[in-house]
Amino acid sequence: MLDPIADRRRFLAGLALLAGVLVEVAGWATVPPQADLESATYLAALGGDPGRAQLSAILLGFGWALLALGVAGSLSLLRGPRGAVLAMAGAVPAALGMIAVSGQVYSDFYKIALHRGLPVADAVRIFESADGLGGTAAWVVTGFLLFPALLVMLIGFARAGVLGWWAPALYAVATVGFFLTPPVGWIPTTVLAVMFVPLVVLGVRACTRATGRVVAAETAPAAAA
Repeated sequence: MLDPIADRRRFLAGLALLAGVLVEVAGWATVPPQADLESATYLAALGGDPGRAQLSAILLGFGWALLALGVAGSLSLLRGPRGAVLAMAGAVPAALGMIAVSGQVYSDFYKIALHRGLPVADAVRIFESADGLGGTAAWVVTGFLLFPALLVMLIGFARAGVLGWWAPALYAVATVGFFLTPPVGWIPTTVLAVMFVPLVVLGVRACTRATGRVVAAETAPAAAA
């Protein structure tokens, strides 16, 4: 039996995932180039090209927020108990991590102002002092956990038959590659795009399910093993 409300939720979840991936990749593509992750280099990169840095911050912030909505909404694709626990156990911390990272990105505007309004040594001192406060760990740790949490979620969707097992495998390999690439540039942007391919497929599947056309590869509900 068709459920118009549930179909609308799935369609919105699918749109959020697709838009989130597009906006997030665009955000990474517009990050000002920097040679390393040193504080002075980082602040100089943002303050030296404030227009591009602000555009990147806006795209990254809203990209993560859209992905958080899409990840939470994608749970509506589950049709039985198989894989549901893993999918939910991964989706919740992944969404929280995306929200945390979205909040972190807002600080880029203050970093731009620090570099443009203070001598380099003073800007670095204030930046590192703020970054060293114990409370910042809540955002840093939660944001970092989104990556393994997404893997758990994709394993759950694969077990449920919503995605193939290629999805968590591709995501895991691309995630490792993402953390081994340079901090910014076309290489990490490309790797990030590959890493998000499973989310694109999940978004397409959510939109397709909303129209009543369940993808053939998706298995029927099964009892939990």
